[in-house]
Amino acid sequence: MTRSLRRRRVLAGGAAILSTALAGCGGHGPHLKMRAVSDSVLLSDADDSIPDKPTTDTNVAIIETIENGTHRVSYPSRYPPMRPAQPIAASNVESPIEYRGAYYTLALTRRVPRTLLVAEFRIGAAETPAEDDPNSIAYGDLPEIDRRKFAAALPPNSDGERIDVYYDKRDVDRSELVPEPDHEAIVRDDNRYSIEPESAEEKQGYNYHYEAERVASTDEEFLSWLRSEYRVDLTGLSGDEREIVSEAIEESRYSGSEDDEAFNSLAERFLSHPAIDRGDEDSGTWFVRYDGTEYLAELRSPTQYE
Repeated sequence: MTRSLRRRRVLAGGAAILSTALAGCGGHGPHLKMRAVSDSVLLSDADDSIPDKPTTDTNVAIIETIENGTHRVSYPSRYPPMRPAQPIAASNVESPIEYRGAYYTLALTRRVPRTLLVAEFRIGAAETPAEDDPNSIAYGDLPEIDRRKFAAALPPNSDGERIDVYYDKRDVDRSELVPEPDHEAIVRDDNRYSIEPESAEEKQGYNYHYEAERVASTDEEFLSWLRSEYRVDLTGLSGDEREIVSEAIEESRYSGSEDDEAFNSLAERFLSHPAIDRGDEDSGTWFVRYDGTEYLAELRSPTQYE
């Protein structure tokens, strides 16, 4: 199957959700929705695609993790900047990652408290660089630590923008941009961008350590891996549970309640398996097989409303 024959979800940054997997799947209260899927739908909806030219810090960090196998991200929050993307039965887990035709998992291996330097910059709009500008530096000539921090910020929006960058205090000595920049502008792809420091302060934060693993090199390998690691076979159900699944398929939605014993039992079965995407303890999207047909199933468990 060629890439031109299918669309892909693109991970634009931050925590991605399966917004396209079950279109129109909003609604409140405990429920189960199930939609039959083909291989082409799985390839577009069961993974997050990272663009070759990332425009967010999240995508830059994911690419560096993939290309290096490991990566360290400095961040001021106790909540990680990137959620794991791996087949584990846990909350706050992203979909597997597709990058340049191969597929990867992303694991968060450590969180280490660190003192960070948080610096705010104003990045100017693109200008034509002068032939001889001693106050500018080519992006490629910056230290590696600075290239990583500014990779997604250049180019900025058409009228410029403000950004925050986070440096482990131990990395500051290797930087030419913090705490005070040695240059007034950065030239990248034949455009000049002014950089104006607006603030810099130390804060308590963390270094998050990630590892990436290639799990498939082709679409066919990925589908096989997906079925091995994620697919939940809905067998051995009670009569009431089968009625719930049938309604979720035939009516596009089953609406339950907190005291619905059969729905609670079925939800526990989902929650005990890895989800394609799981935002919190009690909701997410699962890949399931029922009576020989494969589905993407969106669940909001009754326990979410207790």
